Amino acid sequence: MKATRANLLGEFTGHLDGLIYYRSKKNGKLYVRRRFKFKNHPAHPVFTKNIQNIYALSPSEGYKQNLKIYIALFNANLPEGKKPLHTWTNAYTTLMFALQKAFPETVNLGTLTRDQIYSQNLPCKSVKQAVEAGLLPLVETYELLSAEF
Repeated sequence: MKATRANLLGEFTGHLDGLIYYRSKKNGKLYVRRRFKFKNHPAHPVFTKNIQNIYALSPSEGYKQNLKIYIALFNANLPEGKKPLHTWTNAYTTLMFALQKAFPETVNLGTLTRDQIYSQNLPCKSVKQAVEAGLLPLVETYELLSAEF
């Protein structure tokens, strides 16, 4: 929901009264949403472990910058039926789960390490290799996105 007026101090963003207030960087508008509560689900601990592990791999700043450029290129020519990506973390998470789906016998996101990425020559080493392997949709000039993990 869009907040047209909030009785808050100036440029408040954050958590208050079970709601989350945030400002869009693109249009400057203030948005409000209810705080999300996870439901108990048997797959939740596995998913949490996978997400924590892939971010513990700490991709390089160059890799993150390449993902940001990829997002701009992807959103400029959005494929039919695809939703836009907003941050590098969206693209990174999509890439890593596509990697696990493509190589189910060798890749387990809960135990993946940087050494395993390089020793098995996995296509997530660079955005260019990920696009060529089909882990991310094809975009123009993806060949330039070659920063290492």
